[in-house]
Amino acid sequence: MTREWTLGECWLYCERDGVLVLWVGPLQEDGQTAPIFACADCLNRLRAKAHRYHAAKDAAPAW
Repeated sequence: MTREWTLGECWLYCERDGVLVLWVGPLQEDGQTAPIFACADCLNRLRAKAHRYHAAKDAAPAW
């Protein structure tokens, strides 16, 4: 599946409009959905956060 960049509004951290964004998935809230789009800068920031999460999880002691 090819994901295509489109000109639009970033729904993540920067909230810029008129930038290239990628659809990253739906937001579900109160039984309704909205499409979430993110620019490259915000996607990189989100990826870094995910990497930190997994690194911390891997470093946690086993119970």
